[in-house]
Amino acid sequence: MTFPDYFISCDWGTSNFRLRLVKTADLKIEAEHKTNEGVKLLHQKFLLQNEVDQTQYFKTYLANQILELNEYEKASLVVAAGMASSNIGLKELDYGTIPFYENGTGLLFKEIPFQKDLDLLLVSGVKSTSGMMRGEEVQALGLSTYLKEYDSGILILPGTHSKHVEFKSNAFTTLKSYMTGELFDVLTTKSILSNSVHHGNWNERNSAAFVEGLQIGAKEQLSANLFSIRARHLLQNSCKEENYFRLSGMLIADELSYLEDFDSTIVLAASEPFLTMYGLALKKNCGKNNIICFEDKVLENALLSGQKRIIELYAK
Repeated sequence: MTFPDYFISCDWGTSNFRLRLVKTADLKIEAEHKTNEGVKLLHQKFLLQNEVDQTQYFKTYLANQILELNEYEKASLVVAAGMASSNIGLKELDYGTIPFYENGTGLLFKEIPFQKDLDLLLVSGVKSTSGMMRGEEVQALGLSTYLKEYDSGILILPGTHSKHVEFKSNAFTTLKSYMTGELFDVLTTKSILSNSVHHGNWNERNSAAFVEGLQIGAKEQLSANLFSIRARHLLQNSCKEENYFRLSGMLIADELSYLEDFDSTIVLAASEPFLTMYGLALKKNCGKNNIICFEDKVLENALLSGQKRIIELYAK
């Protein structure tokens, strides 16, 4: 394959869909198009029809959305990462396995028949005995340039299912997945605690409640302390917004508790509000000088950089 001057970056998550026209040489974004039709919603729509199979249904959607991307004709290749390779996505691919390396070897990807003048490269995820991820492995690949100056450490990628990836000697060697975000959603919307919390803005009072939650969660007695959120509301008339952030602090601290005595580098790469909240949690509960926080823009560019490395492997 001829190395493309432009490619279309497809970031297809569970809840969102994003296309970007990218100049391959310098990763300059020339155009962007977003929708809220992640694979979960689109798969539900697929199940309501019986005219085409799942792969064709998703390919048709992708093709139609590409038409909404300005100057899409410049690109000869689409690189799709995320949940597109899951069993509810465009086509299920097997997971790659840990370890994988900074040059992309160890990751799985497959060319999918698509259009006459536009190839489709589908990137699979990665699994270990303690976790799995689809999409974050491409971000980790893109971040490896920034990780080179550290001998070893843990890369934390927060989200609905947070990923902790250990890196050492140009390789990503272990993976753990945490259900922190999903658990928080269940507790705040479907459990008995839902009547005692309310989403609010990050301000001085709520951040103080978050820090208090961090202190509680760091004690590694999460289950024993969860009901205290309801007790505070009913018995002490505590503010629901503060309870919301207090509960968040408890869950995040529980996720990070094993890192309290971690001596190697801890790298956080996240978008807001995760960047602020996880950054504060690491500084409060791990309190060492080995914490590196990458700005939102670094994580944004990491996916593109990782996709470019996949293209380089594919073009060989």
